[in-house]
Amino acid sequence: MRTVFEILPSSSFDAENCSLLCEVSNEGFSFCVKDEIANSFLGLAIYHYDLSKPPIGLPIDLQVLFHQKEILSGNFKNIFVVYSFPQSVLVPFSLYDSKKNSLLMNMMYGDLYANETILTDLVSNHSVYNCYRIPASVYEVVQNQYPNAVSNHQYSFLLKEPFDEKNILSVIFYSKKLIAILVKNGQLQLMQSFNYHTPEDVSYILLNICNQFYINSIKIEISGLIEENSSLYKEIYKFFTEIEFTKLPGDINYSEEIKQYPSHYFSYIFALNSCV
Repeated sequence: MRTVFEILPSSSFDAENCSLLCEVSNEGFSFCVKDEIANSFLGLAIYHYDLSKPPIGLPIDLQVLFHQKEILSGNFKNIFVVYSFPQSVLVPFSLYDSKKNSLLMNMMYGDLYANETILTDLVSNHSVYNCYRIPASVYEVVQNQYPNAVSNHQYSFLLKEPFDEKNILSVIFYSKKLIAILVKNGQLQLMQSFNYHTPEDVSYILLNICNQFYINSIKIEISGLIEENSSLYKEIYKFFTEIEFTKLPGDINYSEEIKQYPSHYFSYIFALNSCV
């Protein structure tokens, strides 16, 4: 995998007092390390998978990464893994039947890929189950590396966060994927992943969301690897003038090297802390 960012803790850090928070997605692998005693993030890293390669190569690259990066084999106090794959369905308590998970996923996303693992998270504050599937080979690699880790889907932990704004469209940017979370009148309306290739793709996606939900104007909150002077940002600004980059939580400390970068680069990774 290609290293996008790598800010590692000093060699003297004590893994037994730290939590390892990981995100596994079709775009690659990210992690951050938090010292639980000092309430401080010591380091993070983002690695991108070459999307020109077939998806079957992702678990192999994950195995190589786990072997190469000694820090990922540390004896951490807590390990949490979030899966950020798009195939997810939220099912109300009253309609959920675990025996029909496979049928449900096949109906929603097709049955072309037989070698998939189906998992389910309980999201009690919204009275729903999150049923999702990920490549079985990816799940096996992660389970072998972290057999005792607590795991969830990304949507599940995002749903646990309170919606402080009545009307907001939050967007998490990856290299070729975005996750959009729409809140209208204080109620969640949409949480979905979209692939994109050009800035125009992104503006179309966001405008289409607004059109589908009859929104004329809304605040956009952005996190992920996007620059304010980039063509992507400028394209979004053509249609949305109220844009805000996410900030780091103020009740946690961060290493000096982390603080050198714009806060929105890594805010979605540090947000995993709410799951521990």
